[in-house]
Amino acid sequence: MLISCNRKIKTPKRIIIARTDKIGDLVLSIPAISMVKKMYPESRLYVLVRKYNSEIIKGYTFIDGVISIDDYSDKELAVKLKQINADVFIALYSNNQILKLALKSRAKYRIGPLSKPLSWFVYNKGIRQHRSESLKNEAEYNLDLIRHLDEELFDSKKITIDPIPYGKLNHNKIVSYLDKNHIYNYVVVHPFSGGSTKNFQLNEYISLINKIHEKWPDKQIVISSSEGDKKEAEYIASQCSNTYVYTAKSILELAALIDKCRLYIGASTGPSHIAGNLGKKCVCIYPAYKFLSHRRWGLFGNDANTTYIVPDIDNVEQDYKSKVFSSVTEDVINKTAETVLEKLYGQA
Repeated sequence: MLISCNRKIKTPKRIIIARTDKIGDLVLSIPAISMVKKMYPESRLYVLVRKYNSEIIKGYTFIDGVISIDDYSDKELAVKLKQINADVFIALYSNNQILKLALKSRAKYRIGPLSKPLSWFVYNKGIRQHRSESLKNEAEYNLDLIRHLDEELFDSKKITIDPIPYGKLNHNKIVSYLDKNHIYNYVVVHPFSGGSTKNFQLNEYISLINKIHEKWPDKQIVISSSEGDKKEAEYIASQCSNTYVYTAKSILELAALIDKCRLYIGASTGPSHIAGNLGKKCVCIYPAYKFLSHRRWGLFGNDANTTYIVPDIDNVEQDYKSKVFSSVTEDVINKTAETVLEKLYGQA
C-alpha cells in the first residue's frame, strides 16, 4: 500500500538521506545510498548519520556531504538542513527526531516508512512497509524506499555492494601489525555484539577456537575488539593457542583487519556487516527469532560466502532479552567449527 504525493519527482538538485542508528544498519543502507547517486548523478547527495559511524561512509566519492547529527544542537541542525535547500529528504530509518528534521529541512518531497502516526503527515511520499514482519533483508526495505523516487529509473540501474573505502593509512597499520607478529592467512573472530542480539558466551567462543585448533593447530586466529572489550578479548586469547588480539582504534582500522583475513566469525553485529560488505567468507551466529533473524538482518549481497549458525533453531522458547543463548550444545560448537574448516579447506 502506497500513500504518497502523486506528482512525479523531477531531477532533484539536492537530496538528504538519513540513517542515524547503528553501524550494521548504516552498512545495510550503502546499496540504497549508492543507488540514489546512480539515478541522479548530477544531484548533490548529503547523508545524515551518527558521529560514531560517520567514517564508514566519508570515503565514498558518490557522497557529497556527511552530516553527523551529534555535532549540532537541534536548532543548529535545523538551520544546517535548511541551508542545504534539499528537494528530497529520504528517511531510511525513522524516529521522532528524524520526523522533525524531515519537516525542518523544508524538502518538497519527503520519503520514509509509514509506521508512527506522525509519519503519515510528514512523509508525503511515504511507504507502508511492515518491517516488523521481517519478510525481507533490511537492505531491501531501504532499496524499496529509493525505488519509490522513480520506479522506472530505479529499475534501469544496477544494485551494487560498494566496498567500504578504509584508506591507505589503515591498510598500512594492519599490514605492519600482521608483519610484526608474523600473522598470515588468518581467521578473524569478533566475539562481541554490544547486546544488540543473542550471541555465544565467551567460554563458547573459547571452545570454538580450540575445536578449530584440534584439527588445524597452525591456523592463526585474531580476536578483534574495541577498547571496551579488550579485557574479554585477552581472556579468550589466553585460553587458546595461536590466538592474538587486535584492538581497533577506529571502524576503518577494523575494516582493514577484516578485509585481509581468510575468514570471519561473528554474531549479528556491525563488524559482521562490514565483513559481508567486503565480500569475505563468513560464519555468523544468528538467533531464529524472526525480528533478529538473518532473513531480516543477514549480510546483504554476500549469500554465496556466508553460512549462518542458528543455535536456537530447535529451541525458540528463549528469553530474547538475554544477550546470550541459554544453551549452546557441544554439537552446535562442533558444527560451527566444522563449517569454518569446510569454508577454509573444503573439508572438516
